Amino acid sequence: MKRHPALMPLSREHHQLLVLAQVLKHDVPAYKNMPATPNEQRAYALERYTDLIEAHFAWEEKVLLPLAERYGDKLQRLVTQVLAEHQALREAFEKLPITPEADLPQELDLLGRALSANVRFEERVLLQKMQELLPETAWISMEQPGRWN
Repeated sequence: MKRHPALMPLSREHHQLLVLAQVLKHDVPAYKNMPATPNEQRAYALERYTDLIEAHFAWEEKVLLPLAERYGDKLQRLVTQVLAEHQALREAFEKLPITPEADLPQELDLLGRALSANVRFEERVLLQKMQELLPETAWISMEQPGRWN
């Protein structure tokens, strides 16, 4: 899928989120040099949430999704879905610190699958539809000095 240059940094972050999702899934072989035990995976997930995901979601919600909303009703349903997924993911990350160790593998697996589904929906549906519908001039508003550096 060819991305508009304004979306390429976002897609690179999405790749990082997909790696995290794979690390959290239960039925995926362990990645070399990545956390392998549930407690290590929890710590890694919480670190990535703080260091990457919170800012990623905030940027999408303050820049990307309002841009999508400005260009018609065709994108509104997609924006609503992304916002709901972001909220569910925030709640899942926030309950990780208090998840009992016995339940942790299942919670990590569910979180990894939900994160993967969100990223794939954004990449395959939302961004693709935005590229089809938005005029070239719309992408200028996405330029954020320092955001992707």
